[in-house]
Amino acid sequence: MDRVNQKLKNKVAIITGSTSGIGEQTAKLFAREGAKVVIVGRRQERGESVVNEIRQNGGEAIFVKTDVTNEMDLTNMVNKTIGTFQKVDILVNNAGNLIQKPFSELTSEDWDHYVRLNSYSYFRAMQLVLPHMVSQESGSIVNITSAAAINVRKTHALYSFTKAGITHMSKIVAAEYADKGIRVNCLLPGVVYTEMIADNPRTPEVARGIPLGRMSTPEEQARSVLYLASEDSSFMTGSSIVTDGGVTGI
Repeated sequence: MDRVNQKLKNKVAIITGSTSGIGEQTAKLFAREGAKVVIVGRRQERGESVVNEIRQNGGEAIFVKTDVTNEMDLTNMVNKTIGTFQKVDILVNNAGNLIQKPFSELTSEDWDHYVRLNSYSYFRAMQLVLPHMVSQESGSIVNITSAAAINVRKTHALYSFTKAGITHMSKIVAAEYADKGIRVNCLLPGVVYTEMIADNPRTPEVARGIPLGRMSTPEEQARSVLYLASEDSSFMTGSSIVTDGGVTGI
């Protein structure tokens, strides 16, 4: 790694859902680019493993065990970050989960759980870091939502709702904080090849339906997150980048 030209040198980044998948790869990439990374997740062992790997490769990281649906946990996440690193430059909201159910089968319990996980957690994390970013007169927020926010898929009514809401909210937050030196952008990934879908018998069929002929990797998505978080996208705010292999655009 060329430490002279690191894109995130001395930046402090909170990344939710960073014990696996896109979040984990984003954390490792940010660390290689010089960021001090706050690993956030519910799994203590996995979180500590990611931190140890980053440290072994010369990076700096801490783990904060967090249930992002819990107000006190989110507050603790930000307080631990400030207490350890004295600032927060970047927030990557990534934690969330997919629900696939026909509209008629969705329950009030589904609504409460997935809106809390996929929407509230992003909303509240932004509220908690923004005062610190305002005092610094700088900051970058990347909300990882989904291409489902703009596409129509049967059984995705609730999931798409949570992702579309955050995608649009991000534009409004970007407008409200643009004059304070804070940028807010979204990444809308398509299907990402992870452990969860590796053994799914429909995986090859889904991959064939993507114009590029394959699913993306978490590492590819992480590079797009880095672009939005770094000064490479310094004149972008209120924008959304779709990384779905051409499904939406073609």
